[in-house]
Amino acid sequence: MNITSSLNNINIYPTKQQLWSCDKLIEEHLKWNKIFNLSAHRCFNDVLNNQLLDSLSISKFIRSGRLLDIGTGPGFPGLPLAVFHPNTQFTLLDANDKKLAFARQMKSLLNLKNVNIVHKRIEKLSVDSLFNQIISRAFTDLNGMIQCSLPRLHPDGEILAMKGLRAKIEIADAKITHNSCTIRLEKLSNVVNKERSLAIVKQGTQ
Repeated sequence: MNITSSLNNINIYPTKQQLWSCDKLIEEHLKWNKIFNLSAHRCFNDVLNNQLLDSLSISKFIRSGRLLDIGTGPGFPGLPLAVFHPNTQFTLLDANDKKLAFARQMKSLLNLKNVNIVHKRIEKLSVDSLFNQIISRAFTDLNGMIQCSLPRLHPDGEILAMKGLRAKIEIADAKITHNSCTIRLEKLSNVVNKERSLAIVKQGTQ
């Protein structure tokens, strides 16, 4: 499967440098997975589809400012998004330091000056500086995501929670628990997972 055409299918048109970075992310992921259990994806197409393309399916929702990626694991979706959004400052957060070792290696290899990697649980993260966006791909359910994110979210910021089949159920539950928030669901242009969607949460009602 061709990386360029796959990116084009989700309306992303990489520069040569960005394409090189995408190729390196996949190549290094496959190498590391032979020794460390980064993910269950162990062939080129699986990493391309389930790590790179899935991460980048939310690219059009990313804004400039400060962004926190909770439960990033080895750096997804944060690393691919940082490649395409150099004006956004990404903080990649996870409690698993072994997986974060991969993210550190890729930050160095790809020269991602807009990436900060933090080995910590979200509950221990300082709330001194608030984030404009907080994202997660598979951290917890939407209620849990909102609960831990709100204290660290700028008043005008938003939570971007990537969801699957249970998205509507989780949103219905979250609207009851967090009725002071506005939640909407956006379908993602994901050619691999047709059920992929994005729950966008903002503080205050509209």
